[in-house]
Amino acid sequence: MRRASLFAIALAFLVPLGSAAQGDKDKNKEEKPEEKKILDKTVGEWIKILRTHEEEKWRRVALYALEASREAHRSGATALLDCVENDKSAAVRVQAVGLIGRLGPDDFKKGMKTLVLVLQHDKADEVREAAATQIGNDRYVGKAHDYVGALADALKDPHVGTRIAVAGALRNMGENAKPAFPALFAAAKNPKENLQVRVAAVHVLGRYAKADPQTLPLLLDLAGTADNATSLREIAIDGLGRSGSTSADVADLLAKGLSEKSLELRKASAVALGSLGVGAKSAWPTIKERIGDKQENSSIRNHLIRLAGTLGKTNAEAVTALTAAAKEDESTENRIAAIQELGELGPLAKSAVESLTTIAAQDARAAIREAAGKALKQIQK
Repeated sequence: MRRASLFAIALAFLVPLGSAAQGDKDKNKEEKPEEKKILDKTVGEWIKILRTHEEEKWRRVALYALEASREAHRSGATALLDCVENDKSAAVRVQAVGLIGRLGPDDFKKGMKTLVLVLQHDKADEVREAAATQIGNDRYVGKAHDYVGALADALKDPHVGTRIAVAGALRNMGENAKPAFPALFAAAKNPKENLQVRVAAVHVLGRYAKADPQTLPLLLDLAGTADNATSLREIAIDGLGRSGSTSADVADLLAKGLSEKSLELRKASAVALGSLGVGAKSAWPTIKERIGDKQENSSIRNHLIRLAGTLGKTNAEAVTALTAAAKEDESTENRIAAIQELGELGPLAKSAVESLTTIAAQDARAAIREAAGKALKQIQK
């Protein structure tokens, strides 16, 4: 019934239109559909401007117009490629590279190859940097694995901005950056290299080159060198935590990290020790000290409390430290964390029963009383 009503309404509009159209039948035969215009010019006119106009500002406007018309990867594709390769203005080429980056490889099939060629051959630093940046964006980075060799070579580019962008692209590639590992090791080890490049290189190596025999010594050296920038040491510490190493050298270095003046380094060390789990057992004396230090950052104490729960399976001192934290830590969150870890230890935490019983009966905070009651049930089960 509804479809019939809609048809009737449409027919009511079409009848008078049809009568009018009949009168103009001969005229319409001679007219062509008006071509879509952007800023009062057709796409064809903008393409011509991009190719031939002497003024840079007009060629830049032409790129905007082709993007707005959604013709940059269709009728404007050839002109866009020619612009990227041959336009005399570096600023125009940078803009064209950005447009290719926004189009993505699905719409612009030659996009990746074009960006790589620009990275390899353009004479302007800012254009090569723009190309590397676009290769590393979300649209292209998943398609870049066939060009890792070109990116590795570009880590030697004389322009620091380009190297930073290339390192960022490799970082975004993750494990697909494996063919570039030798170049990344060289960059990470080079004290004269830009800090951002080194940090990106260590980021990749610490996550995806754990099996390489060069990785652990590199991370230990970078993390343990006090003169290195905090950000470089921090990412190296992160890599040590991810290494899964049971080496006492790793745990000892991270234990020293808990005493650093830098809050960032102490936090990174606490997180890394937590990632090592039982592999951090040799660091226990320092861990115990920091758990009980009320001047220490609350978040750091929380990470170490959670680690103490892991170590408590083989270390009775950890139960004592957790019991003290459950009673005395100034953070409600940390007290609950300690109580939960004691509960998870079950009968191994029986020495904490008396303290937990008192907490469950007398603590002013309902959440803490509830946590203690639950932990008691787990321990006495």
